[in-house]
Amino acid sequence: MNRSAAALVSVASVATAAVVGGRYGPQRPREAVWYGSLRKPSITPPGYAIGITWGVLETLLCVTGYRMLTRPGSAARTTALTGWWATLGGLAGFQAVFFGRKKLGASTAVAVGMLASTSVTALSAARADTVSAVAMTPLVLWTALAALLSEEVWRRN
Repeated sequence: MNRSAAALVSVASVATAAVVGGRYGPQRPREAVWYGSLRKPSITPPGYAIGITWGVLETLLCVTGYRMLTRPGSAARTTALTGWWATLGGLAGFQAVFFGRKKLGASTAVAVGMLASTSVTALSAARADTVSAVAMTPLVLWTALAALLSEEVWRRN
């Protein structure tokens, strides 16, 4: 794929996933009240930190998508892109399941799925493009924390 098309696909895909997920987030008054009522572990980041972190992570997702889309075809590239697309699905879906449907167990499953998809993306990208693997590493760590927090919120509530 040429660079301009890859940039457009990458940015538009990440932005679409973020917008879809954002339709259900805690910035909505009803969801904010519900979320505030949940028993959460002490390691839960404050809301402003989550917003800042996701801004950085979404930028890194764009970098990974762009670089993978512009790499020569290979099994590692295909696997990394498959994981990247699955991660975008989780980015769009987690908030819809957690905040929209208020399904704590199902949202934990989505978070674990995102941990798997980010890990697959990073590991496969390491064989196709080191920069992409490095760009995915913070998201792997964040989704590990998210999976732990989701499970704890589910268990406590």
